[in-house]
Order: sequence, then structure tokens, then C-alpha cells
Amino acid sequence: MYSYIPERFQQAVYLHLLKNTVFPNSCRVPLLLGIHGPSGEGKTYQCEACLKEIDAEFFLLSGGQLESENAGEPAQRLRRLYLEANRCLEQRKCNIAVILLNDIDTGVGNWGETVQYTVNRQTLFGELMHLVDYPTRVANREVRRIPIIITGNDFTKLYEPLVRAGRMTGFKWQPTTEEKIDIVHSGIFPNLPKKDCETLVKTLEKEALYIGQKYLPTSFFAHLKSTIIDRDLWSYLQKNGIQNVMLSVSPTQLISENNLVENNIKNLMEEGRRLVHSGNLINHLTKS
Repeated sequence: MYSYIPERFQQAVYLHLLKNTVFPNSCRVPLLLGIHGPSGEGKTYQCEACLKEIDAEFFLLSGGQLESENAGEPAQRLRRLYLEANRCLEQRKCNIAVILLNDIDTGVGNWGETVQYTVNRQTLFGELMHLVDYPTRVANREVRRIPIIITGNDFTKLYEPLVRAGRMTGFKWQPTTEEKIDIVHSGIFPNLPKKDCETLVKTLEKEALYIGQKYLPTSFFAHLKSTIIDRDLWSYLQKNGIQNVMLSVSPTQLISENNLVENNIKNLMEEGRRLVHSGNLINHLTKS
């Protein structure tokens, strides 16, 4: 989506890793970092980018993998992942190992009466509780401490004792307007002057608020860029012929994104306003 990671986000991730891997015994350090907040703000993407920046090996589980037709399987999967991360450290295949659970509330969150509270959810929360309380004792043997990061939109849907202070460090990620401007300038429209990015963000946020949209996520501006690229790419195809382009494209002949995107504040503002009023800010389906 974008490559710029705000300092406040980096601070939350790197301090959690530092305290768990370098100074775990200096004070009671929660094993769990919970990054939560509105959708469309790149919580998982930015988390992975931070881990790649320091060459950390991250072991991934997504919300959809936290359910299974076999009772207890997701909990066993998490335990195996924790032990696998330990082996990675013991065999010196990596210097830092992290477990990353994406969109955990979608997989095991309590969303009301329509959601069945399964054995898998109970055992998974039980396994997580064991890991955060006894991070160096797993499967009846001594292991290294492996920091865990979970992401989601609404942690009130999770098992309350798990997310309390002491077991989890909570970090709500909802970028400020200034942080959003930096993301748009450095990561989405790097060729656009920062002053123009500021105008773009603030104007479209006001426009969204005016029509009743309370929040304009950062992903909207990535979507705006994609829309501009689609428009220019379609013009390119029409001009050069679809068959000619399709037959000639190879990994070394891909059309440059920078050549397609017209970094013109007037055009971006016009297309941005159209997208705001289209009602497709987050969801592409609207209720009739």
C-alpha cells in the first residue's frame, strides 16, 4: 500500500521487541502487543514492514486460520508456531523471531448471538493465556521468549482477561492528520509536493465529513492512486492497442507507474472528490 511508516507506529513495535528480547527480566513485560483501530490504516502492512526492516523472522497466522473442523487444532497450530520460532533462534537461522496474528477479532471475536462460541475459540484463548503467563515454558520444556503481535479492529470482542494490562500492551493506531499527510507524501504520492499533499488530505477529509462520513482512512488515498493509474492505463491501452500491449509486456517491459500517474493536484482533487461522493470509501457495497 505505502512504504512510509510513522515514528509513533515504529516506536510501539520496536519497543515491544526490545523489551521482550533484550530486557525481558528487567520488569514484568507483556508478551503480547495488540495493535487495534479502524480498518484501512495498514496495521498489518506496517507491522510487517517494521519487522522486515530489522530482518526479523515473523511467523504468521491470520484470522481465517484460527478456526478448524478439528477441535483444538488452532491452539495446537499456535503452539507449533511458537516452538518453530524457538527452533529458528536455536539453530541461528534468525536473530529475532516474532509471531504475528492478523485480524484476530475476525477469527475468534465474540460478535454476538449469531456467532457460535466453539471449542476452538476456548482452547485458542487458553493457549494464548498460557503463553503470555508462561512464555518460557511450553510443551513441558524450557524455551525462549517469543514476542507476539496481534492486530484487529475491535479488541472488545476478545476474551477480556487476555487483553488486560500486564498481559497485553495495547496500541490504538489511528493516524493523526499530520501523520496521514506524511504517509500520503512519502509513501503514496512521493512526487507530489508536501504542501499539495496537505491540501489534498485536509480538503478531502472535510469533504467526507460534510457528507456524513466520519472518518477517511489512509487506504482511501492508496485507492485514489490506484484509480488514477487505472484511468491512465486504460488510456494507454486504447492508444496502443490491447493486443499489442498484452503480447509485448514482460518483466522488463512493464509500464512504469510513475509515468502513468499524473501528479497534478487539480486532477487528484477532482478524482478524490468524485470518490468521496461515490460512497465507496471503505465498502464497495451499499445498502439499498
